[in-house]
Amino acid sequence: MTKNSYTFKFLTFLLLSSVTMIVACSSMKKKQVVAEIGNEKIYLYEYEKQFLKSNPNLDSAKSKSLQDRKDFLDLLIKFRLKVKDARDRGLLQSADIQNDINEYKKNFLSAFLIDKKIVEPHIKDLYDMKKYEVRASHILINLPQTANPEDSIKAYKKANDAMADLKAGVDFITVAKKYSEDFTVQQNNGDLYYFTAGMTVPEFENEVYSLKVGEHSKKPVRTMYGLHIVKLTDKRPRFESIRASHILIQDTKDSLGKTIDSIGTYNKAKSILDRIKNGEDFAKLATEFSQDPGSAPKGGDLGFFDRRRMVQSFDSAAFLLKPGQISGLVRTPFGWHIIKMTDVKEYQSFDKQKDNLKQEYKKGKAFKDEYAKYIETSKKSLDFKLNGDAFSYLKSKFDSTKTIGNYNFDSLFSKSDREKVLATFKDGNIKVEDLINYYNRNRDLANSFANSENIKKLLDGACELPLLNAIALKDKIEKDPDYVELLTEYENGLLSFKIDQEELWSKIKITNEDMMKYYENNKAKYQFTENNETKIRPFDDVKAEISNTLQQEKFKEMETEYVNKLRQKYPVKINDKVLMEAFKD
Repeated sequence: MTKNSYTFKFLTFLLLSSVTMIVACSSMKKKQVVAEIGNEKIYLYEYEKQFLKSNPNLDSAKSKSLQDRKDFLDLLIKFRLKVKDARDRGLLQSADIQNDINEYKKNFLSAFLIDKKIVEPHIKDLYDMKKYEVRASHILINLPQTANPEDSIKAYKKANDAMADLKAGVDFITVAKKYSEDFTVQQNNGDLYYFTAGMTVPEFENEVYSLKVGEHSKKPVRTMYGLHIVKLTDKRPRFESIRASHILIQDTKDSLGKTIDSIGTYNKAKSILDRIKNGEDFAKLATEFSQDPGSAPKGGDLGFFDRRRMVQSFDSAAFLLKPGQISGLVRTPFGWHIIKMTDVKEYQSFDKQKDNLKQEYKKGKAFKDEYAKYIETSKKSLDFKLNGDAFSYLKSKFDSTKTIGNYNFDSLFSKSDREKVLATFKDGNIKVEDLINYYNRNRDLANSFANSENIKKLLDGACELPLLNAIALKDKIEKDPDYVELLTEYENGLLSFKIDQEELWSKIKITNEDMMKYYENNKAKYQFTENNETKIRPFDDVKAEISNTLQQEKFKEMETEYVNKLRQKYPVKINDKVLMEAFKD
């Protein structure tokens, strides 16, 4: 794991939990008002964003009924009424709210910066690459990243010898079998089958996508796995996924799993295929004859699946079909298959995939590399300097034979220690206090020994967040409209919670008498049978459960009353015609 991985893992988590779902919205939707609360407006694009967050994906949101959408709009209005009341009463300035916001901003500001400066510029390239699937072969010469110079020379000589054979006209498969150290080469001739961007390391991926079909790399490509010579064998537009049905006729096998009647199995499968060709219904034949217990009752339907989800021979045949087409007999380790392609999901637009692309990119090596580069660039631009004795000072505090998690940092460092400056940069510094705070929220190194390498990782990690915050302030990220919108959402959540606590939960009083009365009126709920005898759970056993039930009921009652008063204070208007336009392209 790289020295920068600890902080960006934290930032990634924070950003994923903070950034709102993106919906492609026209300028018209930004003007259409779906509801008014007093002098405030809820625009259609705002409603769509919030509604989408309550659904697994865009397709799910689109499928919801008008009543579902009205119910959600009621919830959104209730939320916004509480927030408006809280803001008008000045609750945003309360000490506890401001403390929460300031703490949140320390981390979110940096996370937003990373999103804008690293993630956003790269995901469009990732999207464009993922429009295509590629098939490639490679020759691998093993070369660990920690290899010594002698082993590196040997590896490059072997790779160059392979390149020389290719230049001399020897076909790629022959060269692969002669030189490649990929243990699968004797079975697949170096073929890696189909894949798409984001499925392998960036150096390899970039080389593959730069080639034309039939070309191989002009020089060895270095990755974390070694040296590669790559050949692009196919490139085609890709589907998100396909839907297919199949009929499986399994081989007859003996008790040891050995096939004993492959000809009979083949003939049976062929006779079914002939019946399909003569016009018989595929689904009916699948239900009658298929030996796949999972799909046979569904007419052979396998649902949607991605490339590489099935065994290669099945996958290859299925993805060659067009909707409605039926394959010939396809052999797999499971037996003989007849495949019918029934539907495809086309590659979706960039806006629809943006959030998924962000998440995918942040999990990959390319993000790690770009993050590390950005940190180094930030250090230079801010004139970052590590104090000369910072590293030796920290080393003196630890025993390298113990793990970092063995230490209680709050007692390890005294009050005066906490003020010690470890590093400086323009208009700021990093103190031991920052290192303690970093470790307390990020325990990835807890099980690592307190040796020089891991102490350096700890120090580097502690420096990153202050540096990123300084860059964010320098670049005026706080004025970015998207940042303001997201921060406002966070503030609104805090305000709604505060209203619930102060106006509702704190005023709910449930007495023992209330609980006993509920218990007496609802004893049937607490009946159970033991040894054929009906019994009732004792009051003390269900007291906490009853208390919770009564509190929830009282909360709903008080909330309705409170929200109705707010509706009088801030009149609400709903535009049903605009609501019906939600999620229309």
